[in-house]
Amino acid sequence: MNDMREIRFVATNFSNLQGLKAVPLGILLVLVSLWANSLDHAAGFTDLLVPILEALGTFTLIIVIDRYYRRTFGRVQRTPESLRLEGLISVIGGVIALGAVWLDMTRTLPLSLVGLVFAAGLLADYVRITWLVKGRFLLYYPIGALIMAVMSILPLIGLPEWWHACGFVSQMIGITIVIGILSIIAGFWGHIYLVRTLSPVTEEK
Repeated sequence: MNDMREIRFVATNFSNLQGLKAVPLGILLVLVSLWANSLDHAAGFTDLLVPILEALGTFTLIIVIDRYYRRTFGRVQRTPESLRLEGLISVIGGVIALGAVWLDMTRTLPLSLVGLVFAAGLLADYVRITWLVKGRFLLYYPIGALIMAVMSILPLIGLPEWWHACGFVSQMIGITIVIGILSIIAGFWGHIYLVRTLSPVTEEK
């Protein structure tokens, strides 16, 4: 890795490039969405055991993957300012996302606010991670944002209730499945980029 922009990019976004952590979350979102799509009655306690077990398995995998990254690539010490900024952005983004979910579930809108919020989040994240290097890295961010934005407004451009044609009971489920699939693709993409640009610790030694 000789390009100074690449070095700065990897050092600044080391945690974001650990893409395998996003893969279990994407799989969980797809599985839970498919589970919700298959329900033909109000979910009881026994029904909820399935997503609960899937969530436990997901977080176990994330812990294992985190240890893999630490062992293979080491750690990058982040500044307190960077951690505070990311925490603030996460809280604000979480509140906006919850509001979008509530509006999508309680009101019949000719678009998906969840999808639009996700698309906006991808674009904002892309600007944030490339701000210092002024280069084109991880293009799946803007590509994913475009896909989500288009899917979110399909009812406005002549494809009302497209989710029924895909076998989903609601627009929300269709959108969350696509978000999960994009998260899986983005996770593998980020991991491949990290492996190609940063030598493992064992090789450095």
